[in-house]
Amino acid sequence: MASEIETIVQLAAKTFSTVPAQVIDLPDGRTFAIVRNDFGLTNITPANKAEVLKPKLISQNVRIQSAESLIEYTNTFKNQHTVIFADINNNSIHVAIDYHLPPDRDGNPKATLCKHNAYLNLPFSDEFQTWVAQDDRLIPHVAFATFLEENAADITEPGGGELYELIRDIQVKQDMHFSSSIRMGDAVSISYSKDEDATTKANMELPVLFYVSIPVYFSEESVELRCLMRRKIADGKLHLGFKILRLEEVRQNEFDRVVRVVSMATDRLTIYGAIGT
Repeated sequence: MASEIETIVQLAAKTFSTVPAQVIDLPDGRTFAIVRNDFGLTNITPANKAEVLKPKLISQNVRIQSAESLIEYTNTFKNQHTVIFADINNNSIHVAIDYHLPPDRDGNPKATLCKHNAYLNLPFSDEFQTWVAQDDRLIPHVAFATFLEENAADITEPGGGELYELIRDIQVKQDMHFSSSIRMGDAVSISYSKDEDATTKANMELPVLFYVSIPVYFSEESVELRCLMRRKIADGKLHLGFKILRLEEVRQNEFDRVVRVVSMATDRLTIYGAIGT
């Protein structure tokens, strides 16, 4: 009886013991131990013994921040089936590295994974965002002069001393009463006086157009913007602003230029559009 009890105790101890009941070596170098603890499987492979299993396909969605980097990345990983998609509405360029293969002799295209992609969402430059934020807005003339002063480095015409003289003339007329404005050729003549009832009036001339040179997109070359001077006189107060002429055309032309640069530098098929879902 005592021997039977001893046998049962030994079996129970063996059943619930964490000592491996069996050790298995796999062909790839990994080693597993089967233990009698709810039949758990514990990985006891020594570090760096097992071979690393590499993926069989590339699955990447890379977000790139400049056209130059997009060109470099595309040229590193491209193949003869890589296709570029340019979405002009969203300022984005999508490079499908492993795009579908074109039709064979029987006219049947061959599907591929389309898992390796590079995206460039062209970011607007700080200068472009600054000018566009002020576009087609009328503000008090002194505030407008301050805006021109803070962004004088972007203005090409009028330039130099002529620009700063214009800014100074606008700023010093802070407390004047403005009465009328008349366009005279390439300039606008604005009449003002010290007070509303003054009989002696003076005139200040503002250009009809001025020109700005800034990049549309980050890290890209500068383009010229033509700005039409806007003005409004109400209750003796002068408000000034500007309207950027053909702003959307400028943006689209610059996007098209960047796309052509990428297309030529990578020598890949370029489609204007976007892959739908």
